[in-house]
Amino acid sequence: MDDTLSEAERFLAPIISKASRPGQTKSIIDRLSSGQSGVSPPSDKSGHDSHQRHTVIEKALGLLSGLHDALSRNPHCLDQPFARQRAQKVTDALLDLVVIEGIYPCLSTGVGVPMERRVKSALKGDLVTRQLSQDENGQSHDQELLTAIVDCLSPILSSGKGFASNVEARMFVDLVAAVGQAAFSPDFTVGSKQRYLAIFDRVLDSGPTIDVLPTLTSLLHPGCPDWLRSPISNRLSLLPLRPDGIRQILNFIAASTPVDTQQQIEAQDGRPTGPNLTLDALARASKLLTSVPSTMTADEYFSALAPQLLDLLDDQDVDNKRIASYIVGNGILGKRKIGSPGTIGWRLFAEPIFESIHPRSDKCPVREKELKSAIDRLSALVQFHPNPGLTKRLVIPVLLPLWGLQCYALNNSRANWADQIHRILIVYMKMSVTESQLLLLSDHLLWDGPPRWTFMPGDRGGIEIRPRETEKSYPENMGRLIESIDSRVEQYSKLLREAVMTDEQLSTVFTHACKSWLNRSPASSGYDRLDLMDSDPKDPVESLVSAKLAQRLLEEFKDQISSSLNGIFRLVEPILSAFVIEDRQKTDRDTRATRLRYRLDMITMDEMKEIDGEDESTETVSTALSLLSAILAPSENPIESDDSVLQSIQESLKHIAQASSSIDSSITMSAWNVLILLQLRSDISEHLSATITPKVVDAQADDRQKHRTALTHLSDELTPIRAQGLSTLLALISKSSPVLNIPSTSVLLISLLQDQDEYIYLSAVKALGILASNHPKTVVQLLLEHYSDLTENLTLDSRIRVGEALNKTIEHLGQLFVDSVANTVSEGMIAIASRRGDRPRTLQKKERAKRKVEKARKEAEEAWDGEIPEEDTDNDEDGAINEHVAKVVEGWADTGREEDIRIRTSALSILGTAIETNIAGVGATVTSTAVDCVLAILKLEKSNDRAILRRAAVMFIMSLIKAFDTADEQGIQLGFGFAGENLAEVITVLKYVEITDTDEIVIGHIKVVVESLEAWQRKPIIGHLGSKGPPGVDFSLDENGIAGLAFRPTMRPKIEEVD
Repeated sequence: MDDTLSEAERFLAPIISKASRPGQTKSIIDRLSSGQSGVSPPSDKSGHDSHQRHTVIEKALGLLSGLHDALSRNPHCLDQPFARQRAQKVTDALLDLVVIEGIYPCLSTGVGVPMERRVKSALKGDLVTRQLSQDENGQSHDQELLTAIVDCLSPILSSGKGFASNVEARMFVDLVAAVGQAAFSPDFTVGSKQRYLAIFDRVLDSGPTIDVLPTLTSLLHPGCPDWLRSPISNRLSLLPLRPDGIRQILNFIAASTPVDTQQQIEAQDGRPTGPNLTLDALARASKLLTSVPSTMTADEYFSALAPQLLDLLDDQDVDNKRIASYIVGNGILGKRKIGSPGTIGWRLFAEPIFESIHPRSDKCPVREKELKSAIDRLSALVQFHPNPGLTKRLVIPVLLPLWGLQCYALNNSRANWADQIHRILIVYMKMSVTESQLLLLSDHLLWDGPPRWTFMPGDRGGIEIRPRETEKSYPENMGRLIESIDSRVEQYSKLLREAVMTDEQLSTVFTHACKSWLNRSPASSGYDRLDLMDSDPKDPVESLVSAKLAQRLLEEFKDQISSSLNGIFRLVEPILSAFVIEDRQKTDRDTRATRLRYRLDMITMDEMKEIDGEDESTETVSTALSLLSAILAPSENPIESDDSVLQSIQESLKHIAQASSSIDSSITMSAWNVLILLQLRSDISEHLSATITPKVVDAQADDRQKHRTALTHLSDELTPIRAQGLSTLLALISKSSPVLNIPSTSVLLISLLQDQDEYIYLSAVKALGILASNHPKTVVQLLLEHYSDLTENLTLDSRIRVGEALNKTIEHLGQLFVDSVANTVSEGMIAIASRRGDRPRTLQKKERAKRKVEKARKEAEEAWDGEIPEEDTDNDEDGAINEHVAKVVEGWADTGREEDIRIRTSALSILGTAIETNIAGVGATVTSTAVDCVLAILKLEKSNDRAILRRAAVMFIMSLIKAFDTADEQGIQLGFGFAGENLAEVITVLKYVEITDTDEIVIGHIKVVVESLEAWQRKPIIGHLGSKGPPGVDFSLDENGIAGLAFRPTMRPKIEEVD
């Protein structure tokens, strides 16, 4: 090893030693071929450069192979730090030499990545490279040299030992480009390409996904040739199928997360987190991962991808669960082609959940681990991302098992299980529940499984599903049965309460419970009055459950139920009518009464049944009257019911109340009370109908109900519920509902801008824009007050979010951004963007934070008994970059009593949007003041930490140019312009900053702005020539010159003074 290292050092001395003088014009090949490295140039000039390059690269490859073989034979020869550093330096230089002078001169145009994007070269001095020349037949020596490099380095990389890690870290992307050239270039023979195609796949397989992904992505730039683009794209589409493919792709996409968002994540409670992806990044990741490669079918692809997604869905990290649930829910199950029932996505992700929660006989038993996994996956899919349609499709097939499982968990002290299932049911009931599903639950409150299986204790303290040991039946102990009924009725009532059911839904459930209780089944088109009283009896336990449920609902939701009485009336009306008919028939049966008194010993069985029926009907009518009395007594709402039904009830009540002898006195008294209450409510209805039209009342009542529901949902802790509430509120805003209080709604939406979920935040921005289009002064004023934050209560991130909402609102207003609204916003932005901001309380907070950090530092120094040792960093360059970034960020905030640099930059951007949206509305005075502010920033604020402010200032001038240009095109007479001394001063300042500024982005922006400004100045001269020509002839300028003429105008020569 030492001999090979020494030989390599002597060979590389001209290009890695400190004696290498900068400014030399010799190429790398010339300097290595000068004789001092043992490489002699050929005597003839033909192919001189190619031969020199070939010889030097072969020498470098031989040294690399020797070093690799030596390390492979003796892996411990570099255990000493000095030896390891020495070998690292030599190996990096050899690899850089092979890349710079071997690979890149041989690649076709567009293959590989630009040299400036590679890692920093280990070669010293100002080095010059040359491309290979072609021989007499027009063929260059690049194929021979390129294949030699690939044949040498690909085995080293694939071996996984020796210097394989050095090759991977230093030149993986370059080696992939070289092998790709050999495998797919049309210049290579078919046999050669087949050989190197296998090597290409082997090289990619040997690299970890974390390296292969950015490598293939960087090779797919716009200049990539088509013959390479297709195979690279194909390999890229197959990366998710690697064992760690999905996780690495997500980490790669998360690398573009803004710095401030990453800081927020790191500032959390210290728990490990998965990749942080914004909603837009999630959408891109989902689209990438759910795109089926052209070489596979959807079934093959998703079958291979499913284990990784399920692993993410089962991960304990919340961020990973959130990402996986979005990809599965929106990217797969949300698409009809691959996510509808019967498709591959449904079979892979939905059906396993159903089979675990509601198994078939052949799938029983379901162990605790499998059942808990299914509940966790269903919970993630339902809760993390708002999708009412998917929630409905996932919950309905297992609604009864979820209900039974929750009740079993509550009764057996499995609180974690019960809470998780309760959240699933709440999300479903708030977003997607229908009346039929509510009634399904009310009819099966005691459900604990089908006849073949039930829930049992699990082997790990949880729950599992096992076959029933005995036939399904109710508990023999009546006390336990009543306790179970009470518990389930209470849990069902809790679901209705927390899900915030509408009055109509509550009334429907209550009416259904009463029907079940009274054992009545009305026909769909009407009521058979006599059959109602003679229907077959139901299970007495079910009737008891219905009675307790109706009682509980009436106790807890009496006001809501009494506001919608039509269903109750339609339930009670046939009972009362049938009872009245029966009572009238009794008056014609005097002879039968005599026989009952004198011949009791001769009563037939049929006559006994009639007497029992009379007792049962009396009990039913008594219950119906009690029900009417309970729902009519406390409310003053008007009655909304069919006139025929209401009239029939009143007639029946009058008959019952006036029948003194044939009907029990308690029933007649109840009938009188109900009749009085009914008359009072009828009077209220008549009074309201005389003052307010029913249509208006209905419309506003519906909007008020939606508004109450939206406010309740917005305060929920679950994101899908908040999203549903915001969607409801957005619908009310879009229809300009009169139930909305504009200031209160604006403040509510502004508060939602601070929501941690990006979906809520972006929806709130959209809602504010729509609200501002109808109420610009109120909404914009509130946004401006929160953005200015004169009370210093909001954080910087909160103010920036409000600023983004204000920016979107201005864009949404468009030409409505005028008068006082435009002036107020523009002047406010100028005040913030300038140095007039005064924030003493913020300064005090910063000073307290500094003192706290200083105190912690001193305590640490005392603990270490001296200076705190610095952490070792493997990459000094990265450490320097991080330190520089930290200083810049500190400079943004360390402004004393002035505004933070970031909020000033945000204000300048909003001001530019205002000018570009409607410069006529802003006016001349404010525009002139804004220009003065921008020029002062460019001239005075020159430090590195103020670079973002100068960038925004330059872009403001671009917005100003666009605004003037748009006004000219639309023929708007502004009454002021951009010319004379003002224009000259702007150009002077921009050119001065271009020369003196050290920020490359500022310089680039200025170049673009100056070019746009010069083009805008020339536009009045040449921009409208087309309109002055004869009909059918266009003299306007296009990219090819002057349209309609056969010549192109030549540019004036540019004369520069050079040394």
